[in-house]
Amino acid sequence: MEIDKIFKQIQGIITNPTPPVIVLGSGASVSYGIASMGELAKMLKTFFTSNVYQSQESNECVKRFLDFLNSGNGLEEALLKAKVTEEVEVDIVYNVWNMIVHQDAEVYKKAISGENIDLKELFDFLIYGRKGTELNVVSTNYDKIAEYAAAQSAAYINTGYASSYLGVLKQNLDSCPTQLKNSYIGKINIWKVHGSLDWFKKDNQSYCFPNLLELPTGYQPCIITPGNNKYEKTQQPPHRQLLTKVDECFTKASGFLCIGYGFNDEHVQPVLLDKASKNNLPILIVTKDIGAPIRSKVMDGKHNYIAIYSDGVNGCKIETKEGVIPIPDKEYWKLKEFCTIIK
Repeated sequence: MEIDKIFKQIQGIITNPTPPVIVLGSGASVSYGIASMGELAKMLKTFFTSNVYQSQESNECVKRFLDFLNSGNGLEEALLKAKVTEEVEVDIVYNVWNMIVHQDAEVYKKAISGENIDLKELFDFLIYGRKGTELNVVSTNYDKIAEYAAAQSAAYINTGYASSYLGVLKQNLDSCPTQLKNSYIGKINIWKVHGSLDWFKKDNQSYCFPNLLELPTGYQPCIITPGNNKYEKTQQPPHRQLLTKVDECFTKASGFLCIGYGFNDEHVQPVLLDKASKNNLPILIVTKDIGAPIRSKVMDGKHNYIAIYSDGVNGCKIETKEGVIPIPDKEYWKLKEFCTIIK
């Protein structure tokens, strides 16, 4: 297996006339100081250790949750097993939102001060010089790093909400102001299946209020946190409409570029893997670590994949069905280094 051949395959996936669908996971955000699941678990553990509810049922589920965490369970697994009450879930949602929104604000400060978000270079390459290009980005993250990178690329950004300080979900999520198309370089759709830091709910209506650091009175963050109600929440607006749109772009995909995505989300990868398998679509994985779900669901299956990941030192490994190529002096799993392959 030759490295030049692999590089040409990667370049072919990226330069396809129809760009691959980009799937962003938490690994795409951790390097910017956005909390990992482990850090969120630690924060919630501190909160619930000092918080007592009037409801015995809530106190009991909190105890179960803490016991599961202390036994070595991950955040999502602990919440699923604990089956938290509604008031406990409200506190989880708020505390997760409150922690990440302030971390995200620091990234925003860097973006407006001129520091390029790594995704910008990838977005630029995918849309510049391709008239009318429409790029689909599917994100399981709440943060707005993809939006900041898209803004730096001078593309038209579409999240499904009207571009307004009082944005509401559009009837046609794909709509773009026709007269403005010539003012932008391409269009980037960012489909956030678990919600966003700037989405809020009130009276069963969702809104987009940009860059608030405090929760508006009477509103709740419109994000889906791990737990027993996760599936139910995805069937409610706006998440139901967004998942439908994600399924559509997966169906039309030429391939998939998964960045920091661990294949742990049952709302995303079933359709992705089904379409990839039926149509022999390439799955390009760029991530620091290859977790068990990636290996079992993608690499051990009958998929056409290329995985680039850290060697644990200062290099990387590139793996396909044909074998593994160690590259000890290049960290191609980092987005900035990866972009040197495709240019």
